[in-house]
Amino acid sequence: MKKETLKWVVLPLGGFLVFLLVIKFLFERRVALYINACTKAFGKLDALQKESIEEIIRAFDKYGDKDPNKLAYILATARHESNFRPIEERRASATQVDVYNQQNEYWSTGYYGRGFVQLTWKGNYSKMSDFLGVNLIDNPHLALDKKYAARILVYGMMNGSFSGKKKKLSDYINEQEQDYYNARNTVNGTDRAERIKNYTLNLQQYL
Repeated sequence: MKKETLKWVVLPLGGFLVFLLVIKFLFERRVALYINACTKAFGKLDALQKESIEEIIRAFDKYGDKDPNKLAYILATARHESNFRPIEERRASATQVDVYNQQNEYWSTGYYGRGFVQLTWKGNYSKMSDFLGVNLIDNPHLALDKKYAARILVYGMMNGSFSGKKKKLSDYINEQEQDYYNARNTVNGTDRAERIKNYTLNLQQYL
């Protein structure tokens, strides 16, 4: 009786482990596909950039909607904003008057831009702290951790967190249209919109 019971327990467990291995294999193959496509589209990638792409894909699997067009646009955005590296915003020169004055409003607070797409202002750090369940207010440098940076990037673009008008990716990229130009409104108006559109199209031809 005990042997039969043991057999009943082990077989489903073995099947579950096989299932997990298959899921892991499929994810790794998909990551390799995207890394290869990004390499062909944007040039040679180092280890950190490859790890960052993997984290962005992982975050999209968690917070995205399985639409490969949105993932391609998110990756194109990360390429433009930070070249697939979680980075800190650079302080503008005082001669760049408009940008310098804008930065001056938040720079001294410590809540300047960080991540794959620049997270700025204390209120936004607070929102992402609540979302992530980590304390970005006391430690804003956590936004440079590639896992958190990827989640902020994906969640923010998917849910309109970066746009004052709450513009989401689904407003521009959906079953009816793929408006890669105006999708830039999810982050920063139409600044460099054409460039990111072209990055997206270039990446997609290798997928």
